[in-house]
Order: sequence, then C-alpha cells, then structure tokens
Amino acid sequence: MMEVFRILDEIEYMVKESKRVPLSNGKVMIDSHRFLEEIDRLRARLPGEMETARLIIAERDKIVNEACAEAETFVERSRDHAARLVDDNEITKNAMQVGEEIVARAEEIAREIRRDANEYADGILTHMEIVLKKGLEAISQGKDDIRQSLDKGDY
Repeated sequence: MMEVFRILDEIEYMVKESKRVPLSNGKVMIDSHRFLEEIDRLRARLPGEMETARLIIAERDKIVNEACAEAETFVERSRDHAARLVDDNEITKNAMQVGEEIVARAEEIAREIRRDANEYADGILTHMEIVLKKGLEAISQGKDDIRQSLDKGDY
C-alpha cells in the first residue's frame, strides 16, 4: 500500500514541478513517457494491494461476525439465567406487587389531574365566551349607532 502512495506522490510532484504553458489557465507540460510509466507502475501495484485489502477486510468481517455470534450466545445465556433468578425470587414478587400498587396510584392521580385540568379549561373557555359575547354585543351596538347616524344624516 505504501508503494501505491509513493507512486502517487511522484505523479503529484511531476505535475507540480512541470513547466507552465503561458496563457493556458494553469495547464502544464508533462513528459508523457515518464507519466505513462508511473501510471503503469501504479496499475501493476494496485491489483496486489487491492487483493491484500480485500483479504484483510474479509478476515475482519469473519472476526466481527464470530465475535457477534459469541456475544449473542453470552447475552442469551445471561438473559435465561437472570430470568430464572427473577422468577424464583420472593423479593421480586413483592416488588412487582408494590410496583403495581404504585402504578395504580399514579393512574388515579393522573385521572384527577386530567379532571382538574378539564375543569380549569372549561372555566377559562366560559369566561372567554362571556367576554366575546360582550364584545359582539358592543360591535352590534356600534354598528347600530353608525346606521342610526347614517339614517339621520349625521356624517
């Protein structure tokens, strides 16, 4: 892999150090024979490097898959063991009963809170309804006053 990077560095150096073509927007003149030789060297190295990389990746995937399978087996055994311990434990049974009581109490409190919130919202909406009705009455009165004024000719 290092050889591939070295060849690429040589190609880069060749381009950077080449003579610039005047008025060509940065184009350079390169010895095509030397450039093509470097490309051939690169092509010769890449298949071997790529095969090595493929083998390394395949080995890594195999190791990861084996580790995952082993971890899954270990986790499953641990779950089974923990489940047996939990099922057989009297403390756990008592804790489950207490937990159910706590949940029931929490649900009761939540119902009370929802009821109180609904009553509060109903009160607010009733108040808003009264205010809006008074506003509509004021608007209607204002419209009537304007119409009466128009009818009398008081512009």
